[in-house]
Amino acid sequence: MLLVAARCHVRPDHWQDFVHQVDRIIPLVRAEPGCTRYELHADAFEQGLFIFCEEWESRKHLDDHIATQHMQDHFATCAGWMAAPTELTVYEVSGLRTVVLP
Repeated sequence: MLLVAARCHVRPDHWQDFVHQVDRIIPLVRAEPGCTRYELHADAFEQGLFIFCEEWESRKHLDDHIATQHMQDHFATCAGWMAAPTELTVYEVSGLRTVVLP
């Protein structure tokens, strides 16, 4: 399994555009083979920082996701809205354990 944290720094004048655009692609991405989690979060302390939290069954699934037409269209649509390049951190998970806190 892969965990991905994609950090997107969006210009203030395009935050709403970005969220609207992401709202359109989330159902498409979640329906892709190998996607087990795809969420967008806004950082509470840094305005304009949005973080995608993603889980993929394999590197091939992630690579296939990035190559889809809807993602290529998404990247093209959002390119002018970014204040900095998007940074992906990919974690390869070899084991998993759930802990429930009281």
